[in-house]
Amino acid sequence: MANFKIVPYEVDHGDEIIEFGMNDKLMEIDASYTNNRLDMAIPGLSFTLMLDATPIVSGGIVPMWEGVAEGWVLSSKHIFDYKIKAASSVKKRLDYLCINNKITRLQTAVKEEFYMGVRFAQWLGLEKEGLMKFYGLDKTNYWRMAKYYECIR
Repeated sequence: MANFKIVPYEVDHGDEIIEFGMNDKLMEIDASYTNNRLDMAIPGLSFTLMLDATPIVSGGIVPMWEGVAEGWVLSSKHIFDYKIKAASSVKKRLDYLCINNKITRLQTAVKEEFYMGVRFAQWLGLEKEGLMKFYGLDKTNYWRMAKYYECIR
C-alpha cells in the first residue's frame, strides 16, 4: 500500500527531484542553473508530496506583494506513476495556500515548449496572459499564466 503524505518543502526535496530526473528534459535545463535557483522553502507556503521517503512533486507560492503570489511546481519522473494523486494534491494545496493567504492573483511562468506544463497549468485553472520573449536563463520564451481567486476580492 502506497504511503503518501504532504510535508513542508525542504531544499533537499528539490535536489532529490533534480538528481532522480525531472518530469521533462526541458525542465532539467532550467534546474541545472543551481546558482540562479530561488530558495522556495518558505515555511507554510511550500510543500512536497512524499511517497514514503521519496519526493514525488513539490510546489508552493511566493508572495510578491499583497494579494499576488508566484506559484511554482517541481516534479520528478515519479509523477508519471502517480499522476492522479500528484495532480490533485498540487491543485488542492495551491488553492488552499492561495485562499488562506488571501491571494487574489496566482501567477507563474511556463516554458513555451513545455506543452505538458502548459496543459497542467491550464488544468490548475491558470490562463495564458502573454508570451515573455527571452525570459529564461537560456533566453527561451515563457508564457505568463495566472489564476484569479475572485471569492477573496
